[in-house]
Amino acid sequence: MDDAELRTRVGVADLLASYQYFVDAGRIRTVSRFFTEDGVFKNNTAEHVGPEGVLGFFLSVRDSFLGADFLPGRHYLSSIRVEPRPDGSASTYSCFQFVGTRGLDHWGTYRDEVVPVEDGWKFQRREAIVEGAAADSPVYELLGLER
Repeated sequence: MDDAELRTRVGVADLLASYQYFVDAGRIRTVSRFFTEDGVFKNNTAEHVGPEGVLGFFLSVRDSFLGADFLPGRHYLSSIRVEPRPDGSASTYSCFQFVGTRGLDHWGTYRDEVVPVEDGWKFQRREAIVEGAAADSPVYELLGLER
């Protein structure tokens, strides 16, 4: 592994960890700045474009989770794969679980397209797909998922 590939893998891993940390800390304005100006955050049912679109999504989710007496909660990441590309960008795959005050709530995968920026990395595209959830999870209503 050469130095450029190592820097990519470490930098992208830091972006993924920072995203989870700041989401769990409720610092959603910071999280929204992890996206490029035309970056896309896609979930099961919608796409949100740019930092303002991402912020709007997280504001609505936060209020719903607070209303469901669900927070605090933590995301757990596993099976993290970073694929550096010759153009300097990278793609990623990882699995997540979300555990809230009532235990394991929902789980799924992230698929990302990330790009280097002056001071690190940003998401050009993040797909957060919920693959399953506990029977009483508020995520069904939040995302309009079928039970």
